[in-house]
Amino acid sequence: MIISKVKFFIQKRFMPIAKIKWEIKSTRWGYRKKKYATQYLASGWRRRYHPIDLQGKQHIHIYPQIKCNYDCYFCQNKFYVDKLPKYEFCLGEKWASWLNRMYNVHHIDWNGGEPMLYADFTILLNSLYRHNIVIFTNLPHTRLHILNQVDTKRNNIMLCVSYHPLEEKRDISQFVADFKQIPKGFNATCHVINIPEVSYKNIRAAFVKRGVFIEGLDAIVPTEHNKIQEPFKTVMCNSDMDCIAPDLSVYPCTGLMLRKIGCVRIAEYEFSNEHKQCDYYGLCGPCTSGKDIKCID
Repeated sequence: MIISKVKFFIQKRFMPIAKIKWEIKSTRWGYRKKKYATQYLASGWRRRYHPIDLQGKQHIHIYPQIKCNYDCYFCQNKFYVDKLPKYEFCLGEKWASWLNRMYNVHHIDWNGGEPMLYADFTILLNSLYRHNIVIFTNLPHTRLHILNQVDTKRNNIMLCVSYHPLEEKRDISQFVADFKQIPKGFNATCHVINIPEVSYKNIRAAFVKRGVFIEGLDAIVPTEHNKIQEPFKTVMCNSDMDCIAPDLSVYPCTGLMLRKIGCVRIAEYEFSNEHKQCDYYGLCGPCTSGKDIKCID
């Protein structure tokens, strides 16, 4: 009882215990070293390829697939397009062959859609090595079993599990039961999407009663203030939102990826922390509204 109270105090005052563990390990591992990319390319057919330097980026966003089991009205993907585009499916092994070549990046953000709906979810994770990975998921009940097939010793993985009050068909007891089934090798945190229709205080109390600490995450609801602005401007942008689409093409941000504007093959894309020219400023969504922009006169 005392230990539980101490844990809840730490989580309420600082951050979730699982996140602290992930942060400690990611700090110890640091930015992915070149030697791991070199080791991966050291044998067989891989010898003809070269490591990819991500120039000290804090993170990179990957989208192995963009379909989702929910239909949230505040979803950022809906802000960008009315209908999601279609991409060629790429196998998990192919994804891993590119990601394992990368170094000088702190961590991978796996976004969606719903990552656990990706057919090669376990193959991709088990093919990666020595990566810090953050996976944003709503923890689909029908896909819960695949987590047991992941070798969590190969990578430092954090599952950021979100509870969507309006879309979630499970009651809180069922959701918590599923959350507690996550294998111990994962660092798992839980948060509720804050929306006006639901009381975060009541939901938090229900989770705490069942032994799970839950944070609140404000939903960024698209409004007239952040709708698409036309005509588009040409700017120098440093959004730090480089996104790899399901077909392994790369885009500077999610807004361009979901509109298939500015596609560059992954082999030709230049990853950097420097400002890049963008001719489509105005297609940015609320998630990227705080990016570093320099207007071109």
